[in-house]
Amino acid sequence: MKTLEQYHFDRDYFTSVFDEIFANRCFDLEVACQEHRETENFLLYYKDDEFYIIHFDSGTIINWYKHIGRTNTCNDEDFTLNDLREMLILLKEDLEWR
Repeated sequence: MKTLEQYHFDRDYFTSVFDEIFANRCFDLEVACQEHRETENFLLYYKDDEFYIIHFDSGTIINWYKHIGRTNTCNDEDFTLNDLREMLILLKEDLEWR
């Protein structure tokens, strides 16, 4: 089994994209993961202090440990910050957080 790179994105850039899209709702996003919330396009999951965002159509998984940005991983080595931004915009729409 392949172990993912500990920091897929630079932590500061990763957190800045979350702040840009979710602003003051990042805590709510972590709560949604802890509740194992499912939307039309995503599964939000939490286990052992790890948060996961799973996009159904692409199979992309974004993960972080304890706090957004900390040891962030992605299962797609070609996934960019722009891809992350687009994914989070779609997630926000699915969650109906305006």
